[in-house]
Amino acid sequence: MRITKNFLHKAALDTVKLRTRSEPDLHAAYLTGSLLSDDPLLGGTTDIDLVLVHKFLAPVARETLALTPEVSLDILHKTTSDFEPARQLRQNALIGYPLTFYHIILYDSDHWLEFIQSTVSAEFHRADHVLARVNPLLHSAREIWRTLNEQPPEKYLDWLDLYLDALSLSTNALAGLIGPPLTTRRFMITLDQRLQDLGTPDIYAALFGLLGCSEEIEIKHKAWIDAFEGDLAYLSNTTDAPPHLGACRQAYYVSSIKSLAHGKTPAYMVWPLLRTWLDIHLSLSQTSPGFDVWHDFLKTLNFSESVCQAKNRALDSFLDRIEILIESWTNTYGF
Repeated sequence: MRITKNFLHKAALDTVKLRTRSEPDLHAAYLTGSLLSDDPLLGGTTDIDLVLVHKFLAPVARETLALTPEVSLDILHKTTSDFEPARQLRQNALIGYPLTFYHIILYDSDHWLEFIQSTVSAEFHRADHVLARVNPLLHSAREIWRTLNEQPPEKYLDWLDLYLDALSLSTNALAGLIGPPLTTRRFMITLDQRLQDLGTPDIYAALFGLLGCSEEIEIKHKAWIDAFEGDLAYLSNTTDAPPHLGACRQAYYVSSIKSLAHGKTPAYMVWPLLRTWLDIHLSLSQTSPGFDVWHDFLKTLNFSESVCQAKNRALDSFLDRIEILIESWTNTYGF
């Protein structure tokens, strides 16, 4: 079956129509995510990102559902209070950015969302609003670094989780100067382009070093992806998986990571594979079938308990460089 933007938009509309019948307090619904881009497919797969806004109470925070093997629904549930006051959303990248795109509204009671959208869009890209979005991300990354140095977690995977969070927050701060938040699957592709546009490609090279990217990736990626696929299925069969790792997301991750591994820059696969595979192990209460291969993956990337202190020092330098670049951007715009 051909997966086109028209097919995806129709599926989104049909989903919202069904929800207006089953969820009577539904107040508004709109699109976010990859459907806002020209090409939502990666490895022949995608998801439909929806935000459903309820008047009073959201039934769950997030749910993912299968539409086809290649397409899943990723639904966030919010309440109207999450959008008040609307002008403050100019300083919220996750909620604010999608609302600057027109033609995203699928359902809107009393034109409520149109008003929110017009308020958020006004002066959204003004420099002070940009800095109000990115500086908290950088501050959070620095706080994580302090935690890793002063009170590191006892378990290594918890340390790695925080370490990746710091990398994600800091790179999103820099990339956020000119665009919306980075997504897991396209993290390195999009970051590469943003840093080129900002004239700071050296930061991308530094991230490659922090992630331990090397030529071994091209040699070992098949075994890694096979083990990752098995562990993702194992999680769905043995554990109440978090929504983003549900069974309906199997192809969404596996096919896209394979596509990246066979592309011009195989290292693009490292972030989505590392971040998602780590989430699987953090969710499991027992050893996975692919544990030994997972361990080899970490070893190849030079992630182990013995190098934590060295990684922390490298992270410190990385954050310093990003802080300097954002300060330079701030000075350029007269703040």
